[in-house]
Amino acid sequence: MDWYVVIPGALALLFAISGVEALRTGWIVAWQRRRVYRTAPHGWGQLAFAAAFAFQAAGQLADDRAVSTGLGVVIVLALVCGLVLLVLAQRPRQDP
Repeated sequence: MDWYVVIPGALALLFAISGVEALRTGWIVAWQRRRVYRTAPHGWGQLAFAAAFAFQAAGQLADDRAVSTGLGVVIVLALVCGLVLLVLAQRPRQDP
């Protein structure tokens, strides 16, 4: 069994389930509930992480060097976007 495909795939599945639950119901995992102020950006950030890990698992199966390089760029951009959304979800609202 190729663990370099299974582990990113499992992480993608876990992030996707958690992101969908955050968007649909507002449910956040227990260890993050104190810090998350906005559930929608948190859910979208987790979905971006899920996409990055899914692309990583798919990139391991790609044979062409140009395809794997393109997927690498997409993975990095998705991780950065997800990280920005997760940080924005943890900042408290600024009331004027």
